[in-house]
Amino acid sequence: MKPRTSRQQQALETKSKLIDAALRTFSRKGFSESTTKDIAKEAGVTDGLIYHYFQSKEELLWAILDKYTLLHSIRQALAAMDKQAPLEHNLTAYFQALIRNLREQQDLIVMCFGEAQRIPEIRARVEDIIREGVELLYAFVAPQVHVAPQELLVAIRNVQTSMVFYFLMTARFADDDTQSTEYIRISVKQFLNIDT
Repeated sequence: MKPRTSRQQQALETKSKLIDAALRTFSRKGFSESTTKDIAKEAGVTDGLIYHYFQSKEELLWAILDKYTLLHSIRQALAAMDKQAPLEHNLTAYFQALIRNLREQQDLIVMCFGEAQRIPEIRARVEDIIREGVELLYAFVAPQVHVAPQELLVAIRNVQTSMVFYFLMTARFADDDTQSTEYIRISVKQFLNIDT
């Protein structure tokens, strides 16, 4: 693979800067209320520059979701699992990583859930991300439990969704991780009760 030229590197950095500025703007004002002028101001560029990289505000939104999707974090967390460790240990580590990543991507999460209520395309994208996240965790958990596949899929979706809503309603406002640690511990214990 050929190394990037300085011009190509600068273009990538500018595009990334615009994506980050759009995320901050959409999180603060909402997608519908944000304008390309708002995004340009946040990025410290002219609004015409946005159209050099993105055809529309919607394209910027999809770029945000591609760059910051939680699926990257989910894949990393699952890849880091010790397959020899007990499932309880791995699930606890997985959900700790999920809460940590939700906290790191708080602007994105808040924006997505807010806008998913108003914009069907965003809702569909969020649902796809949730579905794929459930499938990834299912592939890891299924060989280790004795539960009907559909029941396991529902249980995984429930626990994963509860973690996201717990984050939105409680964990993102907490000063420390004590409450999150306890919530994860109890949730994992309850989840493991399906294997009976």
